Amino acid sequence: MLERPAVHYEALLGYLETQFRRQGNLGQEYHGLYSRLVELVYYFLYFRQVNNNAFLRKRLPFYDGIRALAEANKPLWIFSLNHDVVIEALAALLSIPLHTGFSPATITLPCRDHSGKKKGEIRGAILTKNDLEHGAIYFPNPPQPGIYLLKIHGALDVFTFNNGDDLLKLCPSETSMESIVDVLRAANEELFYLAQGIPGGKIRATNEITYADDQGGMQFLRRSLLAGAYKFDDRATQVLPKSMLKHFRGNLNFISTLICIGYSFGDFHINAALRKWLEFSPERRLEIVSPNSHDVPRFLLHLSPQIVVTRDSATDYLDSRAGFVRSSREMLDKRLFSVLRPLGKERVAEGLASFVKKDRKSLSRAFLAKLRNLALGNGQGELTAMVDSTAVARQWAADMKLTEEDFLDQLIRHFESQSK
Repeated sequence: MLERPAVHYEALLGYLETQFRRQGNLGQEYHGLYSRLVELVYYFLYFRQVNNNAFLRKRLPFYDGIRALAEANKPLWIFSLNHDVVIEALAALLSIPLHTGFSPATITLPCRDHSGKKKGEIRGAILTKNDLEHGAIYFPNPPQPGIYLLKIHGALDVFTFNNGDDLLKLCPSETSMESIVDVLRAANEELFYLAQGIPGGKIRATNEITYADDQGGMQFLRRSLLAGAYKFDDRATQVLPKSMLKHFRGNLNFISTLICIGYSFGDFHINAALRKWLEFSPERRLEIVSPNSHDVPRFLLHLSPQIVVTRDSATDYLDSRAGFVRSSREMLDKRLFSVLRPLGKERVAEGLASFVKKDRKSLSRAFLAKLRNLALGNGQGELTAMVDSTAVARQWAADMKLTEEDFLDQLIRHFESQSK
């Protein structure tokens, strides 16, 4: 499976799920490996989130066109399949009110230092099993301005607790991008249960945070990340309550136009809900936004008159909806990000090294051209000034220096040529 180029982590996890469901002699071993890899995916996404504050702050303003959608739709529903806290951070940055369906009730969790002494606490909003299975979750009604966010596949900052019956979402201490990331870090690094005689001194459980409550008792927060091929499948169990899909279907009916950004239509349960939603009324519209999409998905071809495919990136699309015109420098920044994002750190580092080498050769050629001009008598003024060689060198360097925008453009072209 690892050698198959088309396999992503969802498919790999689905493969392992299939193996342990077949109940062979290695069924439990496959299940254990599946659990470990789900935890690995969580930590991969977690460290990308908490270790990139500067990058996040630089990139988020390119999505500020979402404000126009929030102002035109009160509320703006967002149904997210992602696990990160980017929407929360974006809402905080733009001062857009955010509602996530969790109740006003909260509990506190004790943060501890390395010795186990309590040093503070974090809050978590709760959503009970009864609310999830028998009632409506807590989105303001009558509708209020802002974003109504429903995360269908779990999230980095959402956990089950109380024997897995209830959900908890971490509450930042203030409305800021930094605080949203800080509370996520605190939950993963400052909630723990000390025990003597075990490696590291802390009890660990796969896909769970084991911690000591205020009375010293052992408690558990189980990570809600939902991944693999059996999401919301009746044949499988999952940490995230399956009633979450019911709330997605129900709340989807509050809207008449749905914009799909970054969705590849690879989840059967989501596709089925979208098809049923569109079939209900000819007034409903689906817009698919992707720079790589060309056609209506095959399972929706019978609904083609209600579907528009927009070949655009997320940020360009939001800019167009908001009527934003970016500066040439901002456009170069966006273009560079789009080129570098799929490459990974190693390929970016290799590309930068080859660009520097290439750039040095280019400067050398420009310097030699200057010398040839002097030799041919085409630079008489500079030749006369050779008594001040430092001044001449400074002038030549200034003549050959690229503007910042020229430099970015050359860098982008270099990476584009490398990826072909």
